[in-house]
Amino acid sequence: MNTGIRVSLSTTLGFLLFFFLFSGLSQASDWIVLSPGVALSDGKIGFGGQAKLFIVPNLGAETDAVWTPQICSDCHLAQTTLTENLFYWINPFSVLSLYLTGGGGIGLFQLSSPQSQTSLLPVFDIGLGAVIWPGKHIGLEIENRWFFPAGGGIDGNPASRLDTDRLFAGIVLPL
Repeated sequence: MNTGIRVSLSTTLGFLLFFFLFSGLSQASDWIVLSPGVALSDGKIGFGGQAKLFIVPNLGAETDAVWTPQICSDCHLAQTTLTENLFYWINPFSVLSLYLTGGGGIGLFQLSSPQSQTSLLPVFDIGLGAVIWPGKHIGLEIENRWFFPAGGGIDGNPASRLDTDRLFAGIVLPL
């Protein structure tokens, strides 16, 4: 067997073993986790949140929605993203949870000045996040999510594209 294949196979198996050894449900033993918060996309602030539903202890479905009311400086352009994702969640330490998420949905642009236009685009996204649990029923979340739109934006407005990188910070409330 080729040495490169053996190294790659052992690295992959080691990675999978790490995730299975350190996996577990969220800090709170609840199956629904809500995260209202703020987002930062290209230096512009947005508002939104996430709702995570655990299907099995480490795997679940997530809805992510963020509205950014002003994403360009020389026009009035609002951006909304709504995605449905799968996530994988682990707890390497009792006060820290880590997750990986990915899926797809829509990106909506609403331009009201200098002209009025709306554009709806399909979008795919992936993200990495961490939750710190200062208490049993409250957490602090930070996430970085990357978007990959399947299309352009609003014709004639180069600022009307989906942000490719978004930071999200929120308060985690297990239900």
